[in-house]
This record gives sequence, structure tokens and C-alpha cells, in this order.
Amino acid sequence: MDIQKTNMKVVDKVELNPINIESLGDSKKLLGINSKFKTMYFNFEEGKGLPDHVHNSYASIFVYDGKVEITFTTGEKFMLDKGGYLAFDARVKHNVIAQVPSRVLVNISAELNVK
Repeated sequence: MDIQKTNMKVVDKVELNPINIESLGDSKKLLGINSKFKTMYFNFEEGKGLPDHVHNSYASIFVYDGKVEITFTTGEKFMLDKGGYLAFDARVKHNVIAQVPSRVLVNISAELNVK
């Protein structure tokens, strides 16, 4: 994929900055942030991931490559493989564990005013 930067405008005081996921070598990288959400990239080793945690926000996870299990303390458990996507209320304690080496994108909304 060839990404070329053009003369795009700055939108909502955020510079548009295309990124090619294939070129990322980091295990964790903040890809973008603005007043409404942030997007994180994770490259998990098998058996690794994000331990139990919460955010006062909504979130979504997209499995770019690999297979992860996301478990909520309310009992729900989902296995997401390549191409899998899940949007959820991140105020519910959850964890994400890679079943095989996995690359995922996580979007986290701005903090909610409702608790």
C-alpha cells in the first residue's frame, strides 16, 4: 500500500496523518488522538495482551491479524480472529489476551460524562 501525503487541511485542530499498519514494528503505538477518541495499535505475543482494566468510555477492537480473546467480568467472552471486530462499553472490566501472535487496533472514545 502506497500512502502519499497530500495538502489536506487540518481538521478540528488535528493533522491528518495516514499510517501503514504493515510498516509498524512497535509492540504498542498511539496512532491518532483527538478530542473525541484515540486509536492504539498493539502487537501481542501469544498469551500476552491487556490485563483486566476499565475506561470511562466506549471502545472497539479490530483484529488486523491473529486471534484474541476478550473477556468481561460480567461473564461474556468473545474469540475474535483476523478481521474480527467488537464495539463495547469499556466501563465494564475486561481483558484482551492473544491466542496466537496478534496485531490489533483499539479505539477508545473520549471520557464519558455519565458514570
